[in-house]
Amino acid sequence: MSFLVDSVIMFTSQVLFFGFGWLFFMRQLFKDYEVRQYVVQVVFSVTFAFSCTMFELIIFEILGALSSTYFHWKLNLYVILLVLIFVVPFYIGYFVVSNIRLLQRQRLLFACMVWFTFMYFFWKLGDPFPILSPKHGE
Repeated sequence: MSFLVDSVIMFTSQVLFFGFGWLFFMRQLFKDYEVRQYVVQVVFSVTFAFSCTMFELIIFEILGALSSTYFHWKLNLYVILLVLIFVVPFYIGYFVVSNIRLLQRQRLLFACMVWFTFMYFFWKLGDPFPILSPKHGE
């Protein structure tokens, strides 16, 4: 198959997975949830869609059905990493800060501070691993 056909298949499946994730969120996870925050629904649906797409790409790789599996694998991997490392922690920090009355005026600034704190600890989490140690190359 050509790259264009592969891309149409992947985009269509992502839209279907997004819709299924949206319905699952609304009907099963938060059916009694009264506060409707569309950002939470969109982030959940996007994460769900890209996770299902990665599983679909594994199946396509085993079957040998797509010719551009590597490109779509890398694209999906980068998007899901972007969402899971940058978007979700920032929104959690923003939500926590927005619920504190003293920080209402500068909630974006404090949300960025919370996100940078998360990124610092996320970065430092990798220090104990031996592959980053200078002794590893000896």
